[in-house]
Amino acid sequence: PTILPRPPRDGLDPNAITNLARLLSEQQAITGTVPSDQTLIVERTRDEDGGWRIVLLSPFGRRVHEPWSMAISRRLRQRYGFDGQVYAADDGIVLRLPAQEHDIDVPDLIRFDPDDMQRMIETQVGETVLFAARFRECAARSLFLPRTDPGRRVPLWQQRLRATQLLNAARLKRNFPLLLETARECLQDVYDMPALNEVMTGLQAGTITVKDVETEPPSPFAENILFGFVGVVMYQYDQPQAERSAQLLSLDPHVLE
Repeated sequence: PTILPRPPRDGLDPNAITNLARLLSEQQAITGTVPSDQTLIVERTRDEDGGWRIVLLSPFGRRVHEPWSMAISRRLRQRYGFDGQVYAADDGIVLRLPAQEHDIDVPDLIRFDPDDMQRMIETQVGETVLFAARFRECAARSLFLPRTDPGRRVPLWQQRLRATQLLNAARLKRNFPLLLETARECLQDVYDMPALNEVMTGLQAGTITVKDVETEPPSPFAENILFGFVGVVMYQYDQPQAERSAQLLSLDPHVLE
Protein backbone atom coordinates (compact mmCIF):
# COMPACT_ATOMS: atom_id res chain seq x y z
CA PRO A 1 0.00 0.00 0.00
CA THR A 2 1.03 3.59 -0.63
CA ILE A 3 2.32 5.33 2.49
CA LEU A 4 1.17 8.93 2.58
CA PRO A 5 3.60 11.51 3.95
CA ARG A 6 2.83 12.71 7.46
CA PRO A 7 1.55 16.31 7.42
CA PRO A 8 3.75 18.84 9.18
CA ARG A 9 2.85 19.66 12.77
CA ASP A 10 2.09 23.30 11.94
CA GLY A 11 -0.66 22.25 9.51
CA LEU A 12 0.97 23.83 6.43
CA ASP A 13 1.97 22.00 3.29
CA PRO A 14 5.35 22.72 1.63
CA ASN A 15 3.83 25.25 -0.78
CA ALA A 16 2.21 27.21 2.06
CA ILE A 17 5.46 27.13 4.05
CA THR A 18 7.35 28.52 1.05
CA ASN A 19 4.83 31.33 0.55
CA LEU A 20 4.88 32.24 4.23
CA ALA A 21 8.68 32.27 4.32
CA ARG A 22 8.75 34.52 1.23
CA LEU A 23 6.21 36.90 2.80
CA LEU A 24 8.22 37.22 6.04
CA SER A 25 11.44 37.63 4.07
CA GLU A 26 9.97 40.45 1.95
CA GLN A 27 8.60 42.17 5.06
CA GLN A 28 11.94 42.00 6.85
CA ALA A 29 13.80 43.24 3.78
CA ILE A 30 11.61 46.37 3.56
CA THR A 31 11.14 47.30 7.23
CA GLY A 32 14.21 45.65 8.76
CA THR A 33 12.20 43.45 11.09
CA VAL A 34 8.86 41.68 11.46
CA PRO A 35 6.41 43.21 13.97
CA SER A 36 5.96 41.27 17.20
CA ASP A 37 4.60 41.72 20.71
CA GLN A 38 7.95 43.30 21.64
CA THR A 39 8.65 45.37 18.53
CA LEU A 40 6.06 47.54 16.80
CA ILE A 41 6.67 49.19 13.44
CA VAL A 42 5.54 52.67 12.42
CA GLU A 43 5.67 52.63 8.62
CA ARG A 44 5.36 55.89 6.66
CA THR A 45 4.43 55.79 3.00
CA ARG A 46 3.21 58.42 0.50
CA ASP A 47 -0.23 58.23 -1.06
CA GLU A 48 -1.26 59.43 -4.51
CA ASP A 49 -1.83 63.09 -3.60
CA GLY A 50 1.36 63.53 -1.60
CA GLY A 51 -0.03 62.95 1.89
CA TRP A 52 1.38 60.48 4.37
CA ARG A 53 -0.24 57.21 5.28
CA ILE A 54 1.11 56.00 8.61
CA VAL A 55 0.68 52.30 9.36
CA LEU A 56 1.28 51.02 12.88
CA LEU A 57 2.04 47.32 12.44
CA SER A 58 1.01 45.54 15.64
CA PRO A 59 -0.04 41.96 16.48
CA PHE A 60 -2.42 42.77 19.35
CA GLY A 61 -5.71 42.50 17.44
CA ARG A 62 -8.72 44.68 16.78
CA ARG A 63 -9.98 44.54 20.39
CA VAL A 64 -6.86 46.50 21.37
CA HIS A 65 -6.46 48.56 18.21
CA GLU A 66 -10.03 49.95 18.12
CA PRO A 67 -9.86 51.86 21.43
CA TRP A 68 -6.21 52.74 20.79
CA SER A 69 -7.15 54.33 17.46
CA MET A 70 -9.88 56.37 19.19
CA ALA A 71 -7.30 57.86 21.56
CA ILE A 72 -4.88 58.58 18.69
CA SER A 73 -7.63 60.33 16.72
CA ARG A 74 -8.54 62.53 19.66
CA ARG A 75 -4.91 63.46 20.31
CA LEU A 76 -4.49 64.46 16.66
CA ARG A 77 -7.47 66.80 16.92
CA GLN A 78 -6.30 68.29 20.21
CA ARG A 79 -2.65 68.82 19.23
CA TYR A 80 -2.82 69.54 15.53
CA GLY A 81 -6.44 70.41 14.79
CA PHE A 82 -7.22 67.91 12.03
CA ASP A 83 -8.83 64.51 11.63
CA GLY A 84 -6.30 61.78 10.92
CA GLN A 85 -8.93 59.43 9.41
CA VAL A 86 -7.75 56.70 11.77
CA TYR A 87 -8.63 53.11 10.87
CA ALA A 88 -8.11 50.04 13.07
CA ALA A 89 -7.71 46.44 11.88
CA ASP A 90 -6.57 43.17 13.40
CA ASP A 91 -2.99 43.69 12.20
CA GLY A 92 -2.52 47.37 12.96
CA ILE A 93 -3.74 50.95 12.76
CA VAL A 94 -3.71 53.37 9.81
CA LEU A 95 -3.80 57.15 10.03
CA ARG A 96 -3.49 59.69 7.25
CA LEU A 97 -1.50 62.92 7.71
CA PRO A 98 -1.41 65.94 5.39
CA ALA A 99 1.78 66.39 3.37
CA GLN A 100 2.93 69.34 5.50
CA GLU A 101 2.67 67.29 8.72
CA HIS A 102 5.45 64.84 7.87
CA ASP A 103 7.50 65.85 10.93
CA ILE A 104 4.94 64.65 13.51
CA ASP A 105 6.58 62.37 16.06
CA VAL A 106 4.32 59.35 15.53
CA PRO A 107 6.04 57.09 18.12
CA ASP A 108 5.30 59.76 20.72
CA LEU A 109 1.79 60.26 19.33
CA ILE A 110 0.82 56.64 20.00
CA ARG A 111 2.13 56.52 23.58
CA PHE A 112 -0.37 57.24 26.35
CA ASP A 113 -0.52 57.13 30.09
CA PRO A 114 -2.79 54.14 30.86
CA ASP A 115 -5.07 56.12 33.22
CA ASP A 116 -5.40 59.03 30.79
CA MET A 117 -6.19 56.65 27.96
CA GLN A 118 -8.87 54.90 30.01
CA ARG A 119 -10.66 58.18 30.71
CA MET A 120 -10.27 59.31 27.11
CA ILE A 121 -11.88 56.17 25.72
CA GLU A 122 -14.70 56.21 28.26
CA THR A 123 -15.70 59.70 27.18
CA GLN A 124 -15.44 58.84 23.46
CA VAL A 125 -17.11 55.45 23.33
CA GLY A 126 -20.55 57.03 22.85
CA GLU A 127 -19.40 58.54 19.53
CA THR A 128 -18.64 55.24 17.83
CA VAL A 129 -20.64 53.25 15.30
CA LEU A 130 -20.09 50.24 17.55
CA PHE A 131 -21.98 52.01 20.34
CA ALA A 132 -25.02 52.62 18.13
CA ALA A 133 -25.13 49.02 16.97
CA ARG A 134 -24.78 47.66 20.51
CA PHE A 135 -27.37 50.13 21.76
CA ARG A 136 -29.89 48.71 19.31
CA GLU A 137 -29.15 45.17 20.54
CA CYS A 138 -29.37 46.17 24.20
CA ALA A 139 -32.66 47.96 23.59
CA ALA A 140 -34.12 44.88 21.93
CA ARG A 141 -32.95 42.54 24.72
CA SER A 142 -34.35 44.81 27.43
CA LEU A 143 -37.72 45.08 25.60
CA PHE A 144 -37.34 48.79 25.00
CA LEU A 145 -38.00 47.87 21.36
CA PRO A 146 -40.84 45.32 21.72
CA ARG A 147 -42.12 43.44 18.71
CA THR A 148 -45.74 44.04 17.80
CA ASP A 149 -46.09 40.41 16.74
CA PRO A 150 -43.64 37.79 18.13
CA GLY A 151 -44.17 35.63 15.06
CA ARG A 152 -43.14 38.29 12.54
CA ARG A 153 -39.64 39.42 11.71
CA VAL A 154 -38.99 43.17 11.99
CA PRO A 155 -36.82 44.43 9.08
CA LEU A 156 -33.45 45.81 10.10
CA TRP A 157 -34.15 49.25 8.62
CA GLN A 158 -37.25 49.56 10.80
CA GLN A 159 -35.25 48.50 13.85
CA ARG A 160 -32.76 51.25 13.04
CA LEU A 161 -35.49 53.87 12.78
CA ARG A 162 -36.99 52.84 16.10
CA ALA A 163 -33.56 52.68 17.70
CA THR A 164 -32.89 56.20 16.44
CA GLN A 165 -36.04 57.50 18.13
CA LEU A 166 -35.12 55.75 21.38
CA LEU A 167 -31.55 57.00 21.19
CA ASN A 168 -32.74 60.59 20.74
CA ALA A 169 -35.04 60.23 23.74
CA ALA A 170 -32.38 58.58 25.91
CA ARG A 171 -29.88 61.30 25.00
CA LEU A 172 -32.05 63.81 26.90
CA LYS A 173 -31.76 61.71 30.08
CA ARG A 174 -28.28 62.03 31.53
CA ASN A 175 -26.68 58.65 32.27
CA PHE A 176 -29.75 56.73 31.15
CA PRO A 177 -29.29 53.06 32.26
CA LEU A 178 -29.57 51.70 28.74
CA LEU A 179 -26.77 54.01 27.59
CA LEU A 180 -24.58 52.93 30.51
CA GLU A 181 -25.17 49.24 29.80
CA THR A 182 -24.23 49.79 26.15
CA ALA A 183 -21.04 51.57 27.21
CA ARG A 184 -20.22 48.78 29.66
CA GLU A 185 -20.67 46.19 26.92
CA CYS A 186 -18.36 48.09 24.56
CA LEU A 187 -15.67 48.72 27.19
CA GLN A 188 -15.70 45.27 28.79
CA ASP A 189 -17.05 42.77 26.26
CA VAL A 190 -15.83 44.20 22.94
CA TYR A 191 -12.70 46.21 23.74
CA ASP A 192 -9.86 44.55 25.65
CA MET A 193 -8.92 47.43 27.92
CA PRO A 194 -6.67 45.40 30.29
CA ALA A 195 -4.57 44.26 27.31
CA LEU A 196 -4.37 47.83 25.99
CA ASN A 197 -3.21 49.05 29.41
CA GLU A 198 -0.48 46.39 29.35
CA VAL A 199 0.67 47.63 25.94
CA MET A 200 0.81 51.24 27.16
CA THR A 201 2.73 50.17 30.26
CA GLY A 202 5.18 48.23 28.09
CA LEU A 203 5.71 51.24 25.81
CA GLN A 204 6.41 53.46 28.81
CA ALA A 205 8.75 50.92 30.42
CA GLY A 206 10.63 50.21 27.19
CA THR A 207 9.79 46.50 27.10
CA ILE A 208 7.89 47.23 23.88
CA THR A 209 9.89 49.24 21.35
CA VAL A 210 8.74 51.18 18.29
CA LYS A 211 10.70 51.25 15.04
CA ASP A 212 10.01 54.17 12.67
CA VAL A 213 10.65 53.50 8.96
CA GLU A 214 9.78 55.14 5.63
CA THR A 215 8.96 52.86 2.71
CA GLU A 216 8.15 53.14 -0.97
CA PRO A 217 6.16 51.12 -1.93
CA PRO A 218 4.41 49.87 1.26
CA SER A 219 5.56 46.64 2.83
CA PRO A 220 3.41 43.50 2.34
CA PHE A 221 1.90 43.78 5.83
CA ALA A 222 1.09 47.48 5.37
CA GLU A 223 -0.32 46.98 1.88
CA ASN A 224 -2.87 44.50 3.22
CA ILE A 225 -4.05 46.93 5.94
CA LEU A 226 -4.17 49.88 3.51
CA PHE A 227 -6.52 47.93 1.26
CA GLY A 228 -9.06 47.79 4.11
CA PHE A 229 -8.45 51.48 4.89
CA VAL A 230 -9.44 52.50 1.34
CA GLY A 231 -12.69 50.59 1.64
CA VAL A 232 -13.59 52.28 4.93
CA VAL A 233 -12.83 55.77 3.58
CA MET A 234 -14.95 55.14 0.47
CA TYR A 235 -18.02 54.33 2.57
CA GLN A 236 -17.42 56.28 5.78
CA TYR A 237 -20.35 58.65 5.12
CA ASP A 238 -22.74 55.83 4.25
CA GLN A 239 -23.91 55.39 7.85
CA PRO A 240 -27.47 54.79 9.05
CA GLN A 241 -29.17 57.55 11.02
CA ALA A 242 -28.85 55.69 14.33
CA GLU A 243 -25.06 55.52 13.94
CA ARG A 244 -24.86 59.25 13.16
CA SER A 245 -27.04 60.08 16.17
CA ALA A 246 -24.64 58.25 18.47
CA GLN A 247 -22.10 61.02 17.91
CA LEU A 248 -24.31 63.37 19.93
CA LEU A 249 -24.02 61.37 23.16
CA SER A 250 -22.02 62.29 26.25
CA LEU A 251 -21.41 59.88 29.11
CA ASP A 252 -20.16 60.62 32.59
CA PRO A 253 -16.94 58.60 33.19
CA HIS A 254 -17.49 58.67 36.96
CA VAL A 255 -20.83 56.94 36.54
CA LEU A 256 -19.24 54.42 34.19
CA GLU A 257 -16.73 53.58 36.91
